[in-house]
Amino acid sequence: MTSKITIAQIAEATKVSKMTVSRVLNGKPGVSEKKRQFILETVETLGYVANAAARTLRGTSQILGLVVPGIGSPYMGQVIRGIMKTAERLDYGVMLYTQGDKGAELSHTEGNSRIDYFSPLFSSSLTEGAVLVVPYDYETLVDAFKEHQVPYVIIDHHGNIEDEPVITATNQKGIIDAMRHLLALGHKRIGFITGRMNMGCAQDRLLGYQTALKEVGLPYEQELVREGDFEQPTGFAKAVELLQLNPRPTAIIASNDVMAFGAMDAIKDIGLRVGHDVSVIGFDDIPMASQVYPTLTTVRQPMAEMGEAAVDLLITLLRGHTPLTLQRELSTELIIRESTARPPQK
Repeated sequence: MTSKITIAQIAEATKVSKMTVSRVLNGKPGVSEKKRQFILETVETLGYVANAAARTLRGTSQILGLVVPGIGSPYMGQVIRGIMKTAERLDYGVMLYTQGDKGAELSHTEGNSRIDYFSPLFSSSLTEGAVLVVPYDYETLVDAFKEHQVPYVIIDHHGNIEDEPVITATNQKGIIDAMRHLLALGHKRIGFITGRMNMGCAQDRLLGYQTALKEVGLPYEQELVREGDFEQPTGFAKAVELLQLNPRPTAIIASNDVMAFGAMDAIKDIGLRVGHDVSVIGFDDIPMASQVYPTLTTVRQPMAEMGEAAVDLLITLLRGHTPLTLQRELSTELIIRESTARPPQK
């Protein structure tokens, strides 16, 4: 941007989302004529001037940016595999940006230059657009993409996704399916370990747990819920807390597989048997889920397919086409293995 007036200021003045303002400024469909005219009148009043030179340069590189918080998790590896496969099929290269320490915050202010790390995505023709996979500093990063009019698609959102291009999975339904499986086996006291609760997928999975309890008339008990962070040591620690309850839960659902592995270790650590004394369910179905002992019952998330769908949607936006929808939920599937069984008989 070369002007002092930003898309965020226009959105605030018109009481619409920044994405809607961006669509109007770029002449894209999907906005009513009345709203479009109101936004354009406000733009003229505020004196906004777009950086036409940068927009002309953009779109010639055949390179996509990929922003991830890290590449060490099996989930991220599967998503990246899908992104790379589809980018290659469409003759695009991919430039990877990792965010590093999750505690370090991005900032637009002078004294913190971490946002400058992403400047090639915003201010040159090096990349045409970007896929953002569960990024840290979500709002700051997305605001920067919007202000610089760089097309992007988000995989696994952080909530507030109105008008946002988002690819995710049926997180709520996946946990409902897991709960129905345990309830059908006879479990009534079921512990739940959430993911990071600033993420939309974690919020949706907790809602699935609550919804399934309500379906069968069981109360929601806060003591049976522990907040996690998708990391295996946390899965172990939170499972220890649940196992210390009296009475302890007969089953535990973790919001991803690696926390489920931690929970399984905690169960074994106190001399109990997974799938006999305490049942365990994970989420993702990473390759290790079918290789641990006992094998893990889990909700299969189409991770590679989410990466593929994100690139397809981004290319559609880059080519100026109107997608059927900006938001897609890919289906999950419950995979039943050895870590779940009927609760022990007293």
